[in-house]
Amino acid sequence: MSTILANLNEILKAVRDHSAQNMRTLAVFDLDSTLFNVSTRTQKIISEYADLHQMDRLKNVRVLPEDWGIKEALGRAGFTLEKELELLRPLRDFWSERFFSDEYLHYDVPYSGAVSFVQELEQAGCKINYLTGRDRIRMGRGSLEVLQKWGFPANEENLFLKPEKSEDDELFKHNWFLQLDRSAYSKIFFFENEPININAVEATFPDVDIVFLDTTHARKQEVRPEVRRIRNFNRF
Repeated sequence: MSTILANLNEILKAVRDHSAQNMRTLAVFDLDSTLFNVSTRTQKIISEYADLHQMDRLKNVRVLPEDWGIKEALGRAGFTLEKELELLRPLRDFWSERFFSDEYLHYDVPYSGAVSFVQELEQAGCKINYLTGRDRIRMGRGSLEVLQKWGFPANEENLFLKPEKSEDDELFKHNWFLQLDRSAYSKIFFFENEPININAVEATFPDVDIVFLDTTHARKQEVRPEVRRIRNFNRF
């Protein structure tokens, strides 16, 4: 079965039409690998580790936008987890400590068209929320700073992060939609890259219109072919 591409211009038109009839709409965006390409964050961390430990082999590692974490990039550069575990374990810890931190979020770059699309949605009358599996303690400040730096309409009231890093992303997002007064909106859009989260929301909230960001994910589940998808936010 062929996949279905989402038409972002049609979404914008629907929002404008609903606003013209004084009906409220809501767009909910994930952050990592949805609005932001995070491969640049990982590339920076690996480069720092290579310089710090003078590891020339690591300087050849190139992180691609479709990579998940560091394993795939290291594999392409010739590293093998089975043979080099003692070498790679400290790198993994170094990466994890920095990847999930306020400071390194500033190396993320929005996907093409993302900023203008979210801005236009808001200008058309759509309420914007950001719903992320990042946790507030380690990444709350940086998340807001980076959203605002790039021009996304963001404030402390429309940014929702997990209170604790140990909380399950799927459960956190499912419960957020469960607590949301969905009846207050004539249309709700959910932009997300992780199939586990998409499937959890789709199974319980059929009134939510899902757009799958087909960028990268944890490879634990897949979304149904019928779920509309995009790779970036280009519209022209």
